[in-house]
Amino acid sequence: MDSKEILKTVQLFSSLNDSELNIIQNYCRFKELQEKEKLFDFDEDFKLLCIVTAGSIAIYSNGSSNRLIARYLPNESFGELNLCGITLGNAQAVALEPSSVLLFPTISFEDFITQHANIGAKVIYQLLSNISFRIRETNKLISQNYSWVSELKKAIYTDRLTGLYNRQYCEELLKENKKYAIAVIKPDKFKAINDTCGHKAGDATLIALAQTIRKAAPDAIHIRYRGDEFIVATPPDMDIQSLAQSVQKAIQTINIASITSGQITSITASIGTGSGMFCQKLIDSVYERMWSVYHKGGNSIAVEGDM
Repeated sequence: MDSKEILKTVQLFSSLNDSELNIIQNYCRFKELQEKEKLFDFDEDFKLLCIVTAGSIAIYSNGSSNRLIARYLPNESFGELNLCGITLGNAQAVALEPSSVLLFPTISFEDFITQHANIGAKVIYQLLSNISFRIRETNKLISQNYSWVSELKKAIYTDRLTGLYNRQYCEELLKENKKYAIAVIKPDKFKAINDTCGHKAGDATLIALAQTIRKAAPDAIHIRYRGDEFIVATPPDMDIQSLAQSVQKAIQTINIASITSGQITSITASIGTGSGMFCQKLIDSVYERMWSVYHKGGNSIAVEGDM
């Protein structure tokens, strides 16, 4: 088979056009291997991408038993990380039968990038995408099969005081590039509770707020964003204004007299709403809406266009 046709089957080169593949082809060479012949040995500085074109190649780990860790058949490739200088120093590649491999590049990968920067950039981008995909799939597999991973995630992403998601979970949500309708919620005059009744009363009030928000918006994502501020996130097609009104009314019914020894009996909240791609810009804009009504006395909801 022509080397260019072989290169078209390799995911690492999937974003390249014909002229770019022609250039890659110029930096490839075939290598024929006899049965039991080594492609590379333990501790060898091997920095090539290998595409099996015939036969089969086995990878063994170093050790007393030389354990088989992988086997590659025709049209399969390995060694992507080798290009970046991350070599399998504790591994050995051996032909299990008469085999042929296509090797890239014939010069150092650093020199190739210097000579062909645009192609090199595309290859590196695809390499990073491949690695990211494998990491996500590995994490998914681990999460599905090990209950302790779920418990660890719960510990990492849960606010200890309120039981809601925490700021770190919000940071993870930002990476998903999904659209949400959100509400940012801040209790009015919360500082007075802390100053008058102490921080224990303040903490108890935050717990009551969190429980109320969760009950008022049961299908949403609930986040303690920072201090006394909360975010509620729902799918973008949800009526966030109606949900915000439900949350506002629910907060108004909270009786904190037992928490404050009767010094303060009720609490209200300022709420800002908005929708779009869940990003820091969206949070900041909704936060500003909430802040605008907070400074006007609170107990109100600001929607898009209100400032």
